[in-house]
Amino acid sequence: MKKKTGKKKILIAVCALVLAAAIAAAVILPGMFQKSINNYSYVAEKQTGVDYSADFDITLKGTSANLMINSKNASVALVSSDGKTIFNSCSKDAAKYSLANVLSIRMRDKDGNSYTMNSTDNSVSFGTFEVKVIDKTAVSVKFNFFTDAKQAKNTLSHTDTYVSIPVIFSIENGNFKASVNTADIVLPEGNYIEKISILQGLFSVNTATGNEFYTLPDGCGAEVDLSAVSEKPLTLDLGVYGSDVAFYDYSQGAVLPFFAMTKNSYLVNTIITNGDALSEISCKKFENGGGYLYNTFTITACGMIDGKFCAGESYEGEVSQVYSVTKGGTYNNISEQVRDNLITRGYLPDEISDKFIDMPFFINVLGSPDGKAVATTFEDAAEITAVLKTRGVRNIALRFSGANKNGLSSVSFESDTFSSDLGGKDGYNTMARKITEQDNTAWLDINLYTGKHDGKSQSVKVYETPSKFAGFTANSFSLNSTNRVNANISECYKMISSLKSADICLNDASMLLYTDLQGGLNRQQVLENIKEKSSALSANGGLMLSYPAVYLMKEADAVFNIPDTANCVGNEGVTAVPVLQMVLHGSVIYGSSYMNITNLSAEDALLKAIEYGSAPSFLFTHNSESNLNYNVYASHTAELYADAKKLLPVMDMKITSHELVVPGVYKTTYDYNKVVYVNYNPAVVEVNGVMISAKDYVII
Repeated sequence: MKKKTGKKKILIAVCALVLAAAIAAAVILPGMFQKSINNYSYVAEKQTGVDYSADFDITLKGTSANLMINSKNASVALVSSDGKTIFNSCSKDAAKYSLANVLSIRMRDKDGNSYTMNSTDNSVSFGTFEVKVIDKTAVSVKFNFFTDAKQAKNTLSHTDTYVSIPVIFSIENGNFKASVNTADIVLPEGNYIEKISILQGLFSVNTATGNEFYTLPDGCGAEVDLSAVSEKPLTLDLGVYGSDVAFYDYSQGAVLPFFAMTKNSYLVNTIITNGDALSEISCKKFENGGGYLYNTFTITACGMIDGKFCAGESYEGEVSQVYSVTKGGTYNNISEQVRDNLITRGYLPDEISDKFIDMPFFINVLGSPDGKAVATTFEDAAEITAVLKTRGVRNIALRFSGANKNGLSSVSFESDTFSSDLGGKDGYNTMARKITEQDNTAWLDINLYTGKHDGKSQSVKVYETPSKFAGFTANSFSLNSTNRVNANISECYKMISSLKSADICLNDASMLLYTDLQGGLNRQQVLENIKEKSSALSANGGLMLSYPAVYLMKEADAVFNIPDTANCVGNEGVTAVPVLQMVLHGSVIYGSSYMNITNLSAEDALLKAIEYGSAPSFLFTHNSESNLNYNVYASHTAELYADAKKLLPVMDMKITSHELVVPGVYKTTYDYNKVVYVNYNPAVVEVNGVMISAKDYVII
């Protein structure tokens, strides 16, 4: 079908390369600078003379539940249609963990001092609030904060110490929306809002039973049991759409703008609808059960450049999130809601690309990871595809990494930078021609954010661990400014215009989305820039992504590698679930994690790909001394491909549900009731009258 819009023991070697930059990049743009931190809080329910138990007197009626507001204490709750309160931003559980927030902000003044102000606890003298009914579908709750108790006792004429932030609660298509328009925030001159968080207390619970907590930590969904007791608490801070190197605490990356939680038999799913690139999801699971889940918008990024404090560009727009309430909902409901939302907003195509008419077999070939030693020449890569072809692998998508003189990354993408040791530009064109003649595709790996260290700027060892694993010496790399990224896109476009194959794979842009403090761009502006500029790269060829960069999916033909294990899966009570796969299937073709770099057995790696609806993926070199040498796996590829090809009839279908039916047996359902059972047990299992052999699968 034609896409309507056109175009563990061992670390995942290449797809994790630039993620290491996000962790190490504190060297380049380290975290927060502040002269002092002051925490000022305001809790409406503790005002003298106010009865917290008073009834909620304002109601916004939704499809499945109502949003209730108490105008006397500004507390907010989601209440099911039968009158049972299911979430309350001022609940006792939430307050116990300092999470009874309707609004929390971090502000900086003109002298660099930082103030955290919220509606959680004590300090009523530091603020007031105003509740105003706009109409039957919208209510404004305006919070007024002061930074000094003495001044706060005076009149409101002291505007230089006064902050006013209106939060709008409204109904949108039967769901509830909370939003703040940054243009409506009143601030003293020289001050700015650094962070905003709305309704943190809705997603907090002291104790829980069963799987009551959902998040998406790093590309693979995680189902978290809050009742499970663990030795260590689970704590995650996740920059939506990937790590942000401007912040020291973004060590991981989420790829979908949502979070969700179940409680009292209801599921509340929150989709971040505006300012999503600026959002950080925070999740914590306590050692003795319970936890919280909420998001924070970074309105103004702060960091260090050359030892000096720098405040980036403030986001000027709306930050908002929509809450949907479902009785007895699961991550199946979450996936459907998120997918529909992303398609509506233009982040996902509603049909898959016509680039692959057959089930692809993804292989990533390492050329020269360090720009010096050679692992695979262009001629070698063509040989690898030819050998796999003779083994019965009909549709190979070969991604070549490390083609330039400087290895996996370079400052420039001029066409003459192809490594002569690998065969130069002519060698690449010959390889691409041979691969195309075999009815396969060749994809050139491109980095846009990272460049080889030229001695003019501070560097960071981006590839240290993966390069060491692959047997090569680490090199130093630095991060490019937005201007350099745009120049790289232009040069890359010129380069592919002169090549036999115009198919490219974006690597680091798929994994990083950072605040460009030097370029004066906030995270959302960087997202919009790379999204707009990168569309040109798919004008004359295919576009592949090496990691789930959802903000680029609209133009993508395929995603090379999607994790099948949640990053936090080692924590007790955490189970990986294919939420991202369920969102993408039927819109974008995607490959599994590398099947030759995993702690799973060969059987289980295949079953995981079948269960998750993934095409098989491998990481290869031509180096006979490397454990990544393709000959080690070539004899098994035809069998693996034959199994994976059985998913061809459902390749363009949406996944409608996924569930554990009995221990060790999973059921994945597609459109038109097409069902796949996967049995990880070492014995035959009968499910719903279907016999599934040991370590096998059945497609019905």
